Amino acid sequence: MNPEWIIAVCAAAGLLITWTTSIAVATRWLMEKLNTIKTEILTDFQKKHEENTKKVAALETLVIRHDTILDPEFNGSAPIQRRAKQ
Repeated sequence: MNPEWIIAVCAAAGLLITWTTSIAVATRWLMEKLNTIKTEILTDFQKKHEENTKKVAALETLVIRHDTILDPEFNGSAPIQRRAKQ
């Protein structure tokens, strides 16, 4: 066997190891980045969901107060409009 073949085999093995390691490191880095982004998205979604829950609760309270103000039993001054029965 010529020394050139041994050098070529060693060079090929070195390139294969370097390439495989680079791909593994890049994949791990990308997965960590994606997990970070996923966590940020889920945190933002949860925060907005909580804000929307508070808004809905506030609107429900306003609707209840509005209905109470319009109710003649509580001295409501506005006429109550009832839906026609279908």
